[in-house]
Amino acid sequence: MLRYVAEGALADMDEQAEDRLAALESVWYEIIEAVNAGRTTGLVCPECNSPEGLQVEERQGRTVVACPNCKRVVEVGIATA
Repeated sequence: MLRYVAEGALADMDEQAEDRLAALESVWYEIIEAVNAGRTTGLVCPECNSPEGLQVEERQGRTVVACPNCKRVVEVGIATA
């Protein structure tokens, strides 16, 4: 199971915020799946399509994916059974 959190997201979200998060999660779905599968090179930002690619790093047990062009940062939490 994956948990996707936009950096700075609040735990208590209203319905509009949940809808925005769901839309954002939809855009980033392929990136989240790739990171979950261990593929971290050659990833392209789904929002700005920058040729610079995405930066992927581990931080305190979480994987952080950042776009150096549009500055979007997402945290991919990978749940284990």
